[in-house]
Amino acid sequence: MIVCVCNRLNEQRVGAAICGGAQCADDVYARCGVRKNCGRCQETIEGMLEDSRRAMQQAAE
Repeated sequence: MIVCVCNRLNEQRVGAAICGGAQCADDVYARCGVRKNCGRCQETIEGMLEDSRRAMQQAAE
């Protein structure tokens, strides 16, 4: 799935950035070597970050 049309970021690249330690959307952009353009993808990226945090928290329990 394409997450960011402006930067051609797909779900795999965003997921890899999150697994690599990205804590916010700006971190994801930086780890992918791009900059935020229109910002429409930010909500989706933040949702992916939250899903990752929940999964990590559940794994720790």
